[in-house]
Amino acid sequence: MKKILFVTHAAHYGGAELFLRDIVVHAKQTGRHWPVVFLDDGPLVQDLIDAGSDARTVKAGAQILRLKRGSSIRAVVSALIGIFAVVGALIRAFRGVDVVCANSQKSLFLAGLAARLARKPFVWILHDLVTDSSFSPTMRRALVFFANHMTSHVVTNSLAARDALIECGGRADSISVVYNGFDFAADVPAASDTDRGSVLQEAGLPDLPTVGLFGRIATWKGQHVLIEAVERVPGLQALVVGDATYQDSAYFDRIRALVEQKHLSDRVKFLGFRKDVRRLMAAVDIVAHTSIDPEPFGRVIVEGMALGRPVVATRGGGVGEIIDHGTTGLLYPPGDGVALAEALRSLLSDRAMASRLAADGRSTVTARFSIERSVQDLDRVFDGL
Repeated sequence: MKKILFVTHAAHYGGAELFLRDIVVHAKQTGRHWPVVFLDDGPLVQDLIDAGSDARTVKAGAQILRLKRGSSIRAVVSALIGIFAVVGALIRAFRGVDVVCANSQKSLFLAGLAARLARKPFVWILHDLVTDSSFSPTMRRALVFFANHMTSHVVTNSLAARDALIECGGRADSISVVYNGFDFAADVPAASDTDRGSVLQEAGLPDLPTVGLFGRIATWKGQHVLIEAVERVPGLQALVVGDATYQDSAYFDRIRALVEQKHLSDRVKFLGFRKDVRRLMAAVDIVAHTSIDPEPFGRVIVEGMALGRPVVATRGGGVGEIIDHGTTGLLYPPGDGVALAEALRSLLSDRAMASRLAADGRSTVTARFSIERSVQDLDRVFDGL
């Protein structure tokens, strides 16, 4: 088997990092050698080492780590000037490697230059919609240029992400779609009454219909939409699981204040960052997804469906590739708290429909989004270079 070296700038958990962790761990378990080089420290480095995978850190310059989606051309040029030492370290790390694969935007620039100099086949995994308004024109042009001229192939995590890259000038003939894969055998079964009771008791909630919202607290994730919807559905309570980064702390403050203003403190509970997400997810009646901007994929949606929970999610992006409205879940317009409330009411009032959506959703995602399928799809990309 080919030795594939993954490079990524972040070692703190997000959707792209969870994808990387899952495929690398599964690759190790199935006899593949897929080591990882990180450009900064974080918990994922040690987690991979603990799982028996090969992971290490090559420190990147501060300039490249400060690059954001909205960065100006001046910031991009400044970052490029400061990266030569990192590129040299990466070239040394590429010895004996058959393919280099970047798993993030910042690692695209660094690993792309190093792979070109080391004459290694280079793949970039794109986890975003480059048409998103958060990307500055400069950053968007830089990403498309590197995708077209510095990579051997591009992998996107959805058809929506692929189409967005093509819309911005990406070469359609060098893009493949590989969906996020999940180890469904590790999923806990639907919670028993005792499990549900302990979760609600820990949260300080009574045993009433409960909706769960899971993920990073951020404006574009739309937690405020769920709060608006819960206010409109008497008898419904909510668990909000996740934390905010420093940049989104003001939004977190606003939504907590919103709960107070609407007198919902006894019905909406914030649990912060949790490692037992599957246990919490299995204990709620409904899993909600509230992003107000299009999602490139939607890991939480798949996780909720895999646990046999009925899921209500916003339309747009890659979500429509996961949920078939009315068959495997319910979709509503982004940012529409009234429509979300109506969807939640329909699930609570029609338990037969909720059970059918949950059962069909589970069977669909477990068939389409397995970790083995994702690793095999990536293998085909690497073997075809």
